[in-house]
Amino acid sequence: PLPTHVPTHVPTPLPTHVPTDLPTHVPTPLPTHVPTTHGATPEPTHALTPAPTHLPTPEPTSGGVTSARAGPQTASYNPTFGAPSCSIGSSCDSKSLLDGRHNLGPEPNQPNTLDGCLDGKSGAYHRDESVDAIFISSDSSDDMMEGSTITVNAGVFCWGNGSKDFIYFFHAADASNPNWTLMKRVQCASGGNQSLSDIQTKYASYDLPKGALQAVRVSIRYENGDPNLGPCFSGNYNDTDDVVIQVKEDPSFLGTAVAVEAKKVEDDKKKNKRANAKKQLRKNSSR
Repeated sequence: PLPTHVPTHVPTPLPTHVPTDLPTHVPTPLPTHVPTTHGATPEPTHALTPAPTHLPTPEPTSGGVTSARAGPQTASYNPTFGAPSCSIGSSCDSKSLLDGRHNLGPEPNQPNTLDGCLDGKSGAYHRDESVDAIFISSDSSDDMMEGSTITVNAGVFCWGNGSKDFIYFFHAADASNPNWTLMKRVQCASGGNQSLSDIQTKYASYDLPKGALQAVRVSIRYENGDPNLGPCFSGNYNDTDDVVIQVKEDPSFLGTAVAVEAKKVEDDKKKNKRANAKKQLRKNSSR
């Protein structure tokens, strides 16, 4: 009923080692490596370019009408035309290039006309008649352009009390082959030097026609009778001066001649349309 051998050792009532209540190694409460102190980059490492490095061109760089403005221009003598000329700009100033008449003054590069119209040789500088300056300007701040309104200002010297002197303003659409159109004829207000403002706003505003190189003519004439409205009138005391201006192209502006032709084409289309409609009406009524 009992084992034949009594155990040699008394059984161990408990484990020889007290059980560990916790892990043998204390767990690391935080990662073994401290995380980097640099937070995430909230934005790219390089700041974004807020705008293109080169500003966009607001208008095409070529062709069409550009918004770039050349501004005021000073005329220089152009031997091809035989008169002062200006590049594209909001104004054109002859400065001293026209001062005097013929050899009186003297006038540099006289006669300063596109067609060889000659000046009178009689009298004395600033005792008798002369066109001394021409100033052409756009009525807006923009450069002179086809279809835009410009004003021609003239500085002249009138003889005596001015009652016998008249100033003529002409313009031509093609400086290479000028066909002069009279704008205004104005009597001198008094004798002596007439300032630009005396003549400027009253007498010489007009709309530029179609044409890249246009011209303006100012003539002062001593008249003792009926006026001569031609663009070149010889006289001992007369002075005629021209200025060539380069005009900015406006593709949307047809110009007088082109506009008339375009209207004719449109009228022909309407006429043909009406004629076809009448034919169709007659054809339908005969059925």
